[in-house]
Amino acid sequence: MLVAVIDRTGRGGTRKVKTAFEEVTEKYASHGLSLRLPVTAEIARMAIMGASKSTSERHTLFVSARAVESDLLDGLIAHEVGHMLRTEAGHSSHNADVFGALHHEVKIPRAAEGAFGQAFNHIQDIYADDLAFLVFASDGSDRAYEFFAAWVDGNTSAGGTNRWQNIGLATTNGFALGNLIRHRLIGPDDKLWDLARSFDQKAGFSLVDDLAGFYANLPSDPSREAFVGEVKRLAQLMTLAASS
Repeated sequence: MLVAVIDRTGRGGTRKVKTAFEEVTEKYASHGLSLRLPVTAEIARMAIMGASKSTSERHTLFVSARAVESDLLDGLIAHEVGHMLRTEAGHSSHNADVFGALHHEVKIPRAAEGAFGQAFNHIQDIYADDLAFLVFASDGSDRAYEFFAAWVDGNTSAGGTNRWQNIGLATTNGFALGNLIRHRLIGPDDKLWDLARSFDQKAGFSLVDDLAGFYANLPSDPSREAFVGEVKRLAQLMTLAASS
């Protein structure tokens, strides 16, 4: 239940956010998925399109002014509600107890923390999008492809000389492609593969095919142990690329 929409930017949009949230949650309900906890939405000044934060008592949805003014608002809300639903369900990807196990069992170099953080966030995004794509299965495929294609396209010119930074960008490319594969929105001959592989080649490693396969084939509802194993596998892929 959406209990409030707060505009912290002075640019308005509370009614638009409320309407979009209600439409998205109605679609979720048609699939038997409903939030138990109350939600407060905030329109905020932020660099990214949006985010969410969950506690044991409530969820907070953060929406950028840019998202409110775009045609991506409903997709953003569907994605963030997917995170909320996964948290409420105690899914391994959104479970604090599992995070504790990961802290003890997954070892990465200190220099890799930023890149690995990106890569792990994309695991959570995959599971949120598995739900969000239920909402947009019939009318959001083209928008989803364009959204993720823009990530890959943008990363082709974003690389630098820092190897771990480049690996972090490669994980984003792998996530974008893997998500599209997972939801049958891309084929093996799509131009995005050439863009992503070109980025790898310039950075001096070959990673995106393995990453895309990793994200595309994550098990839908892994046990705690299986999920930890998947995260370890991701860390190994990244570490191997860094040392190659």
